[in-house]
Amino acid sequence: MKTVLISACVTLTSCALLGAQSERIDLASRGLPTILFNNDSDDLKWPAYPEHHKGLWVPAGEQLPLAQIHSLDDYLASRIGPLAGTKVQGLSYCGNFGVPVWDLKRDHIAALGDDPLQPILQFWKRNGCMFLFSMRMNDVHHGWLNWPHLWDDFRRSRRHLFLKPPTDKEWVTEFLPWIEGKAKRPAISTSSVAFDYSCPEVRSHYLDTVREACRRYDLDGVELDWLRYPDLFREGEVNVATMTAFVRDARAVLDEAAKRRGHPLRLVARVPVTPEKTLAIGLDVEAWLKAGWLDAVIAGPGTSFSSCPLERWIALTHRNGVPVYGSLERQNRNGIPRYGNPETLRAAIATLWHKGADGLYFFNFYVRDEMPLLDEFADRARLARLPKEYFLESGGDNDLTKSGGPLPLEITPATAATVSLLIADDPAQAKETSIELMWQGNGDVVPPRIKINGHDLTGLKMERSKTACVVLSSSPELKKMLHLGQNQLVFTAANAATLTALSVRIAP
Repeated sequence: MKTVLISACVTLTSCALLGAQSERIDLASRGLPTILFNNDSDDLKWPAYPEHHKGLWVPAGEQLPLAQIHSLDDYLASRIGPLAGTKVQGLSYCGNFGVPVWDLKRDHIAALGDDPLQPILQFWKRNGCMFLFSMRMNDVHHGWLNWPHLWDDFRRSRRHLFLKPPTDKEWVTEFLPWIEGKAKRPAISTSSVAFDYSCPEVRSHYLDTVREACRRYDLDGVELDWLRYPDLFREGEVNVATMTAFVRDARAVLDEAAKRRGHPLRLVARVPVTPEKTLAIGLDVEAWLKAGWLDAVIAGPGTSFSSCPLERWIALTHRNGVPVYGSLERQNRNGIPRYGNPETLRAAIATLWHKGADGLYFFNFYVRDEMPLLDEFADRARLARLPKEYFLESGGDNDLTKSGGPLPLEITPATAATVSLLIADDPAQAKETSIELMWQGNGDVVPPRIKINGHDLTGLKMERSKTACVVLSSSPELKKMLHLGQNQLVFTAANAATLTALSVRIAP
């Protein structure tokens, strides 16, 4: 049996963008920003450890991080300064990636003072913007990188707290030589060196970090990022009550700090894509909501949009009067053609708005030239008039958490296979439409029969190579086939095939 790969792209022109009918929660009235931007602090960590620059992957259009920070303005110019010029009013600053930010090596960042985060926080809050201290609750970058700020004293001296601790022999003969740069990385899974939250010492460690952050900084709140890393217990040992008690204690730390500071501190949680997946790793968000501990929920890793069941989080949180942020992960972890260009990012955001998100949360969105897009995302009326390219996502392990995308979709001969794509624009107002399907595989590729919302797609043009077939159509009938909301596409193939991508482009 030969393997055939398919991708599809629909293009249409429209100037209407309609949202979901559910009523949104007014974030401003809750002291929360419409757009919350997570700065993972690599713009501070990389200068603190410039020896890591060798071999560093840098996205197109971006520069290497600074080798040394000479002034606050020097630091701000790399990211936070341009971000402050947008409509973003909330910064969630990653403060405990490996060692907490106040323990970073000072040699190359001394210009920022005794505590490098203080001047950054003061700059950001100067104009009334919100500053959250983001906590990576179980980060596992140390599972594949041997950098000293990831393998800090706590991890080195308490390896018995890992989900799968190395033996004494493995530690001496494999781990230590690797950490010291004298040997190759051991053959380990990243989850094996995540912390085990059944251990009281692990929970105390993270609570102490929250407590110290609240002592040091005049924060507006704390983000608990449970997607870095979502394995908290050994298999078969998940303990929901333990994690509920932990969040209760974290809320108490914030409440105590709020009394001392004289203003509220918000607690938000970044959680997996569905309530069921969240509960499965030990996080009973519904119990937290009912207890009044959370001020907002950030739903999912930001790698799924059309297939993201955001409505289910909205139903759960809104019952308890708590808002939901729809999430976007900038990096391409779905294998989607053209993902990351303005059209695909706008479509992802339009989809989140349509599903009823109260606000937007951005993760790994760090290319300076793309910062102006944040203003487009915040303005729904403006967004409706701009080009977009909608798409379906792949499933699998994306950004350390399982994605719910339907692709790749296996198509067997003479059996109909169905996918659904959400379009957050009204095709009835489109000036033109076009569709593109790309098949890739061995030998001659025979395109399947395609129905869109019950209508046969005809008038196709084909461009062939040895291993691929691109199918194009700009039939006027296509516009009539598509509609605002969910669109059903049915594929029937004479030969076995695999659907790997499907996208829709909208331009004014």
